[in-house]
Amino acid sequence: MTDLRKFLTEGRLNRRDFVVRAAGLGISIPMVGALLAACGGDDGDDSSDDANTPVTGTGAGEPTATRQITVDLNATATPEGAKPEATEADAEATEADAEATEPEAEATEAPIGEGTQGGSVNFLREGDADLYDPVLNDSNNTIWVIFSVYEGLVKANPEGTDIDPGLAEEWEISDDAMMATFHLRPGVKFSDGSDLTTDDIIWSLERARDTAESGWSFSLAQVASITAPDDATIVVELSEPFAPFFAAIAMFNSSIVSKAYFEANAVPNEELGGVLGLLDTSMGTGPFAITEWKKDEYTLLTRNEHYWQEGKPHLDEIKLLTVPDTNSMLLQLQGGDVDGVIGQLAIPFNRVEDLQADESLEVIISPAAYNYYARVNMAYQGLDDAVPKPFAPRPPFDDIHTRLAMAHAIDYQALIDTVQFGLAEPSHSILPKGALYWNPDQKSPEFDLEKAREELALCPEPDGFTAEVIITTGNAQQEAIATALQAMWAEINIELLITPLESSVARERERAGDFDVRLGGWTNDMIDPDQILSYFVLPESSGMARTGYVNQEAIDLVIAARGEVDEEKRREMYYKIQELWLDGPLFYLFNIPYIAAVGTHIKGYHQNPLGPWYFVDMYIEEA
Repeated sequence: MTDLRKFLTEGRLNRRDFVVRAAGLGISIPMVGALLAACGGDDGDDSSDDANTPVTGTGAGEPTATRQITVDLNATATPEGAKPEATEADAEATEADAEATEPEAEATEAPIGEGTQGGSVNFLREGDADLYDPVLNDSNNTIWVIFSVYEGLVKANPEGTDIDPGLAEEWEISDDAMMATFHLRPGVKFSDGSDLTTDDIIWSLERARDTAESGWSFSLAQVASITAPDDATIVVELSEPFAPFFAAIAMFNSSIVSKAYFEANAVPNEELGGVLGLLDTSMGTGPFAITEWKKDEYTLLTRNEHYWQEGKPHLDEIKLLTVPDTNSMLLQLQGGDVDGVIGQLAIPFNRVEDLQADESLEVIISPAAYNYYARVNMAYQGLDDAVPKPFAPRPPFDDIHTRLAMAHAIDYQALIDTVQFGLAEPSHSILPKGALYWNPDQKSPEFDLEKAREELALCPEPDGFTAEVIITTGNAQQEAIATALQAMWAEINIELLITPLESSVARERERAGDFDVRLGGWTNDMIDPDQILSYFVLPESSGMARTGYVNQEAIDLVIAARGEVDEEKRREMYYKIQELWLDGPLFYLFNIPYIAAVGTHIKGYHQNPLGPWYFVDMYIEEA
């Protein structure tokens, strides 16, 4: 199949011969059309409209982004640089993990190390940020940059598997798991040279918890109070035990912002909660600062001269240019006009082999907590002043037989083999593959056209119906997936209309509840499943990811799991939630890796499996 795809993309097979050869390999006719679209001249990428970003998925083969771990609420942090003693059991477990997660396809990882100082880098990405406020943003194009600009008390480690020190060097939790104490790193300054104070930390965390317009306030809902007994200590008291606490406080919305800067620059805005002062500037303690943002053109990151980590960052500036057209991005990259192409799916999978053959480039395939779905609108009518309750049913998608018919009509493996060029893996859960408490034994509805027709006969529209899928203009990845689904669902008399829209227009329609089907992915922002399940299952944050699917048993389990510190009991709860959501509004298409392509002179590029770019260690290798 790899050779067949290559022959098509290189022009060694015409489209007619390709169809004949593909049929000989047993590829279904619907998938031939999808593969032709994926291999066409308008190669594109896919920008996930859903944030969320820690992200726990897998890359080519089976590199698990997040191992099965639990953050021990009774543990004391190991200071940065210190190494805990390794036991024989730890060594055996590590070896087993390595064997279990060894990718089938070779993955190239850029080193994280020391490098030369200075220089500028120009990267292209397919989409722009929505706004650069840590509390109010809702897209990966924002979140993955924020971690280079702002810092929290703690952070996820580069592997996305544990918690590392951030602005706090050490921390501990009380015996009753109701009070966390953080010991602050001395001498930290904001990028304007002003000192970080405990007032900044308290104000930032309270704002993250209390801002009604935020989709992420649930992550700090159990925080009862935040105090500072002295200038070097922060104490967080909880209203009840909260198992995901350290993972939650490492999220982007808990980033620490300069209170003085915010108050001096914020412009009242009812829709966004009075944060216009943070739209195009920043004031954090991270290695870079946003010094210029031209919407839909570029974001300029400049070195924070006051960064607390000596010798970091290496680069003087990074320019992130927005280029929605994939062909244009890759032409600039291979022409040497830019230093790299990054982004959620900025590199089309059908171009990976071609780029790998270019000796001037390094293609970096990284494990990702990235789960990709087709999502139907069952009842969502938009979030206005409050979440509408109860959600108004939206036929025919509110009917279980309709959803099962659509699910059974999808040839999942064909999508992976053709549209994703074998770089993706099957998905059977709302959780990304390999995530904490992901159930490896769960199976989603299988491709079975006979079963699909049986289910359709039981739904309110037994003779079929018409539905619309909204995709982003110029996004060849989404177009290929939509084309494949269109052909597959046509087999059971469901007509899928494909509507390309500009990204901002598509997001407006989605947020207003004006859609039937949407394509997109989820990337975790923290190592605990509470974030993704709160976003998808609870009505308060996003109307169940803008689907309107209310499952009270799942809602109760998400809430109960937050307070359960017994690992096995939590596992049982999360397994049950995954089972309940098999009947929900998501068609689990596949798990995919992150793919970037950079010039060989760029060293130290790294992307956390949860999504954020680690620009702090990146440098330019002199020729």
